[in-house]
Amino acid sequence: MQRVDSRDTLLSIAGYDSGNGAGVETDLKVFDFFGFHGAGAITAITAQNTTGVKGIYPVKAEELRHQIRTIVEDFHVSGIKTGMIYSADQVDVVLEEVDRLEAASHHVPLVVDPVIFAKDGTPLIKDVEHFKQLLRRALVVTPNAVEASLLMGGGKEVEDPVSACRELLNSFGSKYVVLKGGHIPGEKARDVLCWRGGHAEYILPRLENTDTHGTGSVFASALLSSYLKGSNMVNAVSEAKTVVYWGIKHGLHVGKGIGPIDPLVKMRKDFHKYHVLEEMREFAKFISEEKGFSKLIPEVQSNLAHSIPPNLVDGLEDIATYQGRIIKEWDGKVRVGFPAVFGNPTHTVRLLNGLIKRGVLADSLINVRFDERLIRKLSDEGYSVVEIFRENEPSWGEERTMDWIAEISSKEKASVAFDRGVKGKEAMIRIWSLGIDGLIRTLKLLLSE
Repeated sequence: MQRVDSRDTLLSIAGYDSGNGAGVETDLKVFDFFGFHGAGAITAITAQNTTGVKGIYPVKAEELRHQIRTIVEDFHVSGIKTGMIYSADQVDVVLEEVDRLEAASHHVPLVVDPVIFAKDGTPLIKDVEHFKQLLRRALVVTPNAVEASLLMGGGKEVEDPVSACRELLNSFGSKYVVLKGGHIPGEKARDVLCWRGGHAEYILPRLENTDTHGTGSVFASALLSSYLKGSNMVNAVSEAKTVVYWGIKHGLHVGKGIGPIDPLVKMRKDFHKYHVLEEMREFAKFISEEKGFSKLIPEVQSNLAHSIPPNLVDGLEDIATYQGRIIKEWDGKVRVGFPAVFGNPTHTVRLLNGLIKRGVLADSLINVRFDERLIRKLSDEGYSVVEIFRENEPSWGEERTMDWIAEISSKEKASVAFDRGVKGKEAMIRIWSLGIDGLIRTLKLLLSE
């Protein structure tokens, strides 16, 4: 009985980056992120880290051919992405093996990332003129502005990305060209996709982050993956750009030089969001069963804000709260207003977001009823407590109050903030911690005699 593969395979033909920032190993991460099985044929072993490329050790052309044939004879390869194709002989092998694969089975989309130079300027493609043959075979080519300039010849700078994109399209005959705008100065990063008869532009804020190693690899492999998942090319480019944007924003901060981006940040965030919701279910069980907890609930009710790890938080969308608050019933019982949802702009969520934005290490926050005895107990136990004088609050909208409290609290390095209220505003204590278990310990302390 013939086995049917549960996953399609995508093949990366590229160099091996010993610092794990780009190349084959990064492509495989992205393929897996999109639900594909990734396979790799290595063109060269590089000795590199975040400070630059220290050595290149090319694979012989026939050794590269052997890798590719070994992969395609066993796996159903649905698409190919190329990166560093170091020598002219390697270019010939790739062209021959793609043709051989298509003749034997099916059309295979080819995405070419023309990595002519490494971040430190080290040449990664020796014979650019011969390499151009590969561009003619591609479904889509993904140069940055520097690479586009070299491929157009003459070394002229890219001034008009749309015109440059069209020139490349007309010169090399690929179906699509994406000209990436990361190297073009400006407040926005502007990418251009062009095809015969049209173009699309993609604009996102430019990120001031030194962790940009691997952007080209991630973009090209995400583009291929999204396209083969069923997106049209316009949407596939958009998804790939988004993966790169968040990958840069959450760069890995490793090494002494230009660090790698994190292509898996969305997967990481989704993983943590699942655990946040699980912990909120456990927290609801605790407050529903803990004797006397209803005495801590103020007239306006309580709510818990709980986030994914603070270093991954980008805004309210990464912080969960109970949609219906924590409610004190008439008989003294506690009812939790499920479901727990992300992005609900409650006061607790806004305050926690404000604290995290200011570098406070906290992922859990709750508001409870104001009582002088509770404040004394927290102070006696060594908690850093700050009083907020609501009468000193500037006259702005209610939505900015929590940010104001976060500003004062972060400056005071507090873990508890309280106010005595003003007309129309109930007095309140707000407590936060890193780890929901720490918040539970604090609440148990407040309930102890």
